[in-house]
Amino acid sequence: MMKIHKIPNQIIKGRLTPLIPSKVIGLALHHMATNADIKTIERGHINQGWSAIGYNFWVAFDGTIYEGRGFNQGAGVDKQNSTVISIGFQGDYHSKPVSMPDEQFNAGIDIITYVKSKLPYIRKIGGHKDFMATACPGKYFPLDEMIGGKKRSVKMIYNYIDENTAKIADDCNECLQHLVDNGYLKGNEKGELNLTLEMIRIFLVHYRAGLYD
Repeated sequence: MMKIHKIPNQIIKGRLTPLIPSKVIGLALHHMATNADIKTIERGHINQGWSAIGYNFWVAFDGTIYEGRGFNQGAGVDKQNSTVISIGFQGDYHSKPVSMPDEQFNAGIDIITYVKSKLPYIRKIGGHKDFMATACPGKYFPLDEMIGGKKRSVKMIYNYIDENTAKIADDCNECLQHLVDNGYLKGNEKGELNLTLEMIRIFLVHYRAGLYD
């Protein structure tokens, strides 16, 4: 299930202008031309004198989706921000060949689908370059593939209760930590759990049903 996160300690100066849904006809995808995180991008925009981060939504490498300006007017496409909503993606997809992480790619499809469901008059989805003269989101950004809407198959094994589990949803991390803390799961001498994604899903269903309380 897709989850949209708030930017930690988000900075908004002044009042944002709500979008008029019937006037939003475009959706533009952007890259950052840098691997900087969401807070670094936000600070850069604030330092330019903007009232908030310029993007409406933003997708990190690990698939975390952040709400920037949300359904308020953004600052992603010059002179078109009342009719075009912008989604930013962490990373540089132009300066050298690079493959977008599956988690980020699939989250991109999720947030596009979500935005389209809220703004049904959107008729054009493209890169920033499709709305004005720019190379963004970069020649290595999987633009056509993402617009096509077919998610990539992701097969991952989660071995540790550490940064590796950050690739899955927050409630999965909470579930696994609860099972370890309460003795339902125990790793080997290295702390490895050796769980497949399917096993994690089963644990999560049982956890949500209260079977491990």
